[in-house]
Amino acid sequence: MYRSRARVGIGAFIAVGALYVAMVAFAAKPMMMAVNTGAKITVLSPKPGQVITGNVVNTDIAVSNFKVDCGYAGTANRMGIGHYHVHLDGGLVNMFCGAKATISLANVSAGKHTLEFVAAEDDHAEDMHSAKSVTFIYRPSHPLVVTARHYAGAPAITIVSPKNGATVSGGFDLVVRTSNFTPSCALYGKPNLAGYGHWHAFVDTVNGGMMGMGTMLGMSCAKSFRVSLAGIKPGVHKFFAELVDNLHAPTITGSSTTASVAVNVK
Repeated sequence: MYRSRARVGIGAFIAVGALYVAMVAFAAKPMMMAVNTGAKITVLSPKPGQVITGNVVNTDIAVSNFKVDCGYAGTANRMGIGHYHVHLDGGLVNMFCGAKATISLANVSAGKHTLEFVAAEDDHAEDMHSAKSVTFIYRPSHPLVVTARHYAGAPAITIVSPKNGATVSGGFDLVVRTSNFTPSCALYGKPNLAGYGHWHAFVDTVNGGMMGMGTMLGMSCAKSFRVSLAGIKPGVHKFFAELVDNLHAPTITGSSTTASVAVNVK
């Protein structure tokens, strides 16, 4: 359901009770424990004041004094290793590990916007000492707007693969099936929209850590997510898939919005 028309964009995290409040803080403007990874970030693209006429903004950064490796995300912190987050107008888009990234401008209004790049530890705690920002001008020729979708049934997610009791090693694809729900990468971090969202993958516990995201391996808008076992010890572990809204919060209502599978990690 995509069509051209200007719309406003970007937001923050949420859920129920204390977790709900904690997750809002994480995405809107993280209020985590102070960390200092030593990372240095240089923004190469976009250039300050650059005019963007397409519906994506391509970014390019250089990171020094810090190893960027998403394979350890959601596991115990390791000194000098982590990833980086990209925020658009103060709202978390996603975590990244490559120097270059593509940020969708779907449902973003024309005008001046700010991108922020910040190093993060494996548990997603952000190192604000490393944060670097750049502003750009969005002047779309054909603005991309996503409109709401309404389903008769409740949203649901199930894990198709692996099966309970399976043995995995090295890494594996966590494959899911969703219903009455439209996953969208373009809407990561944007205002909530009926019928849309994505899903998060967790290990051993859902929403673990100080601010509720410590055990998140990553997020997906596809049918699968590649799980790295780099930071996971051998033994039986439980992996979760949870439906979340555009703001990354588990506010999607339904009786089957979280699925889990237990597997043996070799």
